[in-house]
Amino acid sequence: MATMGAGGHSRIRVLVADDHALIREGTRATLQGAGGIEVVGSAGDGETALSLARALRPDVVLLDVRLPDISGIEVAERLRAELPATGILVLTGYEDVSYYRAFIKLGVQGYLRKTTSAAEVVAAVRAIASGGTAIEPLDQPAGVNGREALSPRELDVLSLLVEGCRNREIAERLEVSLKTIEFHVSNILQKLGARSRAEVAVLAVESGITVPRPNP
Repeated sequence: MATMGAGGHSRIRVLVADDHALIREGTRATLQGAGGIEVVGSAGDGETALSLARALRPDVVLLDVRLPDISGIEVAERLRAELPATGILVLTGYEDVSYYRAFIKLGVQGYLRKTTSAAEVVAAVRAIASGGTAIEPLDQPAGVNGREALSPRELDVLSLLVEGCRNREIAERLEVSLKTIEFHVSNILQKLGARSRAEVAVLAVESGITVPRPNP
């Protein structure tokens, strides 16, 4: 849960897990320098990251793919099972589609390359803490061609899903009921063969499903 800072403003609580001390320190400086974000802990291995996450209950965990004891994939899997309210932002230097697909299937909310700018990392942390997603797609196609299967209204909904909007926000922007949006989201997941909102956003981008700017 986000804590209250000076003046009563909510702060996003972040845990950084990376085996390189320089990256941990640089990430801490970047996030805390942005304002409204507090790095509550850092870890150089997976088991320490899990222990700290259980104790600190951060809003977002920034997670490296390769750690010296257990993999980032296992850390993410255990975090999703034990702390479902904690968002996960994977930061990686590897262009490996197998890692990418594994994390997306686990339902992580964010996946960025370490070449991403500091401003983009900060924006991703804020988006995830607000219930959104921050997925940077790889160049490899996902092998899904679902545009023809989606109705015009489903494409509108998909456009907002890709932006990281939650169901209630989509309903408000399209001026329809929340129940209607839940129905559309369920259909989109089924038609694209996705198991989570994050995965469906990635499949849409990777498959070249161009989505229009939605109109009410």
